Amino acid sequence: MDLVVVGTGGLAREFSAFFSEEVNIIGYSSTNPQEFEEFALPGQYFGSDISPDSVGTKHAVLAIGSPATKRAVSDKLQKLGFVFPNLVHSSAVTATNVVEADCEGVIISPNCVVGTNVHFGNHVYINFMVGVGHDATFDNFVQVNPGAQIGGAVSIGEEVVIGSGSTVLQGQKINKSSTVGSGAVVFSTVAEDSTVIGNPAMRLKLPRREE
Repeated sequence: MDLVVVGTGGLAREFSAFFSEEVNIIGYSSTNPQEFEEFALPGQYFGSDISPDSVGTKHAVLAIGSPATKRAVSDKLQKLGFVFPNLVHSSAVTATNVVEADCEGVIISPNCVVGTNVHFGNHVYINFMVGVGHDATFDNFVQVNPGAQIGGAVSIGEEVVIGSGSTVLQGQKINKSSTVGSGAVVFSTVAEDSTVIGNPAMRLKLPRREE
């Protein structure tokens, strides 16, 4: 499959290293040509103004770490005619058929394990060495960073970021637009639009602004 990678940052470079032998990356789209040149990424640099005709394929991967940015880029590219394949690395072990699932843009990276009856929304990015338990659900635009462990029947809302090495215990709910910090251990529900850190995970309280 020919595809264009949207992004030239760390996530895009990781995707390229992991999937270069499984798909044909014809080039990159971003607003940062310096990154493309600095890291000697393969293929062509297309800039940010692209179409399926200009890049030679309708298939695109959104390798963008920010869920909100990814959503905006997805909306734009979809209107231009791009489609977003589901990709599972050959080293991943999956009891759920992700490739043929009723979703798009799901990426399962190397050495991940995905249990049975897991449901994915659109543009869920599972980075390397992540474990996902049975009956977990992911809403749209979720980013799960390396080494995280997601227990069975966990529910993760839209635009959530799960930090590297964190653990979400079985049956917990992470509400939308929240962040689970690296290494955190989640024992209870995480409120919408909040950040939790530590073990047990506690809400991070930002300093109150003075008037």
